[in-house]
Amino acid sequence: MTTRANLRLHALGTGTCLASVAARPSREHPLFLVEHAGGKLVLDCSEGAARRLARAGFELASVEHVAVSHPHADHAALPQLLQAKSCDALLRGLSGPLSLYLPRASAESLEHLLRWHQPEDDGALPRRYPLSVHGLHDGDRRDLGGGATLEARRVHHGHGCNPALAYRLTSGGRVLAYSGDTGPCEGVVEAARRADLFVCEASSRIGEDMSDYGHLSPRQAGEIAREAGAAALLLTHYSGLDPVAAMLEDARASGYAGHVVALTDGQIVDA
Repeated sequence: MTTRANLRLHALGTGTCLASVAARPSREHPLFLVEHAGGKLVLDCSEGAARRLARAGFELASVEHVAVSHPHADHAALPQLLQAKSCDALLRGLSGPLSLYLPRASAESLEHLLRWHQPEDDGALPRRYPLSVHGLHDGDRRDLGGGATLEARRVHHGHGCNPALAYRLTSGGRVLAYSGDTGPCEGVVEAARRADLFVCEASSRIGEDMSDYGHLSPRQAGEIAREAGAAALLLTHYSGLDPVAAMLEDARASGYAGHVVALTDGQIVDA
């Protein structure tokens, strides 16, 4: 692990679409902020993102980049975030630019989502701050500034019908990979190839196989991390119904020999 100048991950939401279940520690919907050489990147944007970012000490105006893995509601509460940023600009004069990265199909249909939420604007993008929308295909790469780059990889989710992406962030010679929701596939392996940190979903319970739909068990996440040669596997998006110790054991049973952690909300990890 090295200095903050390379990559620092803030886990602000490590739960599932239910966020938490009865009698289990509360973890909110998927949300991560990564500090990198070029600034700040948010990975997935679930409900309450603006509130949780502020609670963690991050001004919404300071977030320059948001990358959404796929359009399911527990990962993509975009109208709420865009409205909060507009209100920030209107009420406090805080209007930093925002670049939004989406699967290409999601970017092409964003107008319809905005029209539903803000019919008086007829689907137009917010105008109170500079906003650019980038629709990404498999293998597309974008410059985030400061030498940092973001690469998209197509992954398998929703029986292959969801235009889901994994992301690979490179900064200062370090790599952070984020699976989003996925089943075993070549795209997530390529995203995680020799990553220093591999943030990987583990929505499937131990012994459950949801590969056809597009989710991973801890052991399957370990298999991907092993194949990709990732240095550290950070499990997320898990229900909490399986004990953490059992999840870690299941991931290691894949033959993966790297560092394994089950992330919790509020955790900070450096690379």
